[in-house]
Amino acid sequence: MSRNIAADFQDIEIIGRGSFGLIWKVKHRPSGRIFVRKEISYKGISKKEEKQLASEFEILQSLHHPNIVQVYDIDKNVDKQIINIYMEYCDGGDVSQLIKKYRESKKYIPETLIWQIFTQTLLALYRCHNGIDIEPVASLFQETSNLKIPEVPNLKQVLHRDIKPENIFFMSDNYTVKLGDFGLAKCLGPNTSFTQTYVGTPYYMPPEVVSEQEYNALCDVWSLGCVMYEMCALKPPFTASTHSQLQEKIKRGVYNPIPSCYSNRLKLCISACLITELSERADVNLLLQNTSFKIYRREWELNQQEFELAKREIELKKREISLIRFKEELITREKQAIMIDKALEDERRLMNLKNDETRKIMRQEFDNVVHAKVEEKIRQFISEFKENQVPLHKLLSKHLTLETKQQQQQQIPQLQPQSQSQSQTHQVLGSNNYGAPSSPIKLRGPRSYEDVEIPRYK
Repeated sequence: MSRNIAADFQDIEIIGRGSFGLIWKVKHRPSGRIFVRKEISYKGISKKEEKQLASEFEILQSLHHPNIVQVYDIDKNVDKQIINIYMEYCDGGDVSQLIKKYRESKKYIPETLIWQIFTQTLLALYRCHNGIDIEPVASLFQETSNLKIPEVPNLKQVLHRDIKPENIFFMSDNYTVKLGDFGLAKCLGPNTSFTQTYVGTPYYMPPEVVSEQEYNALCDVWSLGCVMYEMCALKPPFTASTHSQLQEKIKRGVYNPIPSCYSNRLKLCISACLITELSERADVNLLLQNTSFKIYRREWELNQQEFELAKREIELKKREISLIRFKEELITREKQAIMIDKALEDERRLMNLKNDETRKIMRQEFDNVVHAKVEEKIRQFISEFKENQVPLHKLLSKHLTLETKQQQQQQIPQLQPQSQSQSQTHQVLGSNNYGAPSSPIKLRGPRSYEDVEIPRYK
């Protein structure tokens, strides 16, 4: 059994009542898909029977076929002693509703539709009885009645045991048929039969079961023949007012002729299913190798191929849309990146302009300060010269010495190295015999503005 998954489903409505419990239409919350939950009570059964039941459910869960209602998950409600089976929801009704519709309109069901339902149900039974899918139709008219079924190791035959109009469902996509409600199904080993009680619906019960004899997979063929007969005649082949009378009619295998509006081919195929002698009754493989069934099998195979192509086309379109969206997202991101780069470049340019403006202002202020200092020095120099009448070279030497000391205190690099002596200073300044400098003297003021580095943004 799988984990408790009931919390993932929301009950919508009760759509039926089975032999063992209610049948609910439910919604899978994570995906939004619609499913069916069938309740099966296991009250009063032994641990061994419960284990066998769980094993059979696992086998049913492995039955993957386009004409079988898929069992998706199974969980167990210990408190209520109920096993919940979550299965595919068939939204097109069932064969019983189809028969009722035509019976009320007093019209016969089209033969083509009967063949389609007959063929697809046989394909589902082939998968159940043989453990594999039937090989595709190679030739419509080549005789293949003796075609041997491939052996499947450890084959577990699945007997439906309750084939009736209510258990053959339709999908809304143009009468795709699905065999469902395997609640009474049993699993057999190869070449085995049952003698236990058969609990199928009485109208579709085979004669070997009515006679309490051994039965095998051919019991499903008889029941399907009864359903196909009812689709033609709009009533079951065997009816009676009492259960004992019904059993006698089934044992004799006598029924009214199928309406004349249907072909002899269809009548013969239905008759091959309703043979009372078990050894003479047609099996599923023999029926499907009939030319009439091969025609509809081929049609169904082509429909399935078309369906698969349509699915792939949808998937490709989804991928294409996804790629287009991804490409559009990449283009959008590229545009955003370009816009960001442009914004950064504009911001960088603006910052450089601001820095240039700041540098220009600072240079102007620096020049103004330098000019003011130079003018002040010149005025001071002239004033002292006029007042004291000091020789020019001594006055210059005094000012240079004072200035050097101030610069050393402020730790600002000077024009002359600190190791340079006073005599070297006089040598640099130089003098002639008349006490005046021999060459023009260039005064070095504070550091120039160009010595200061202002960062530029690149």
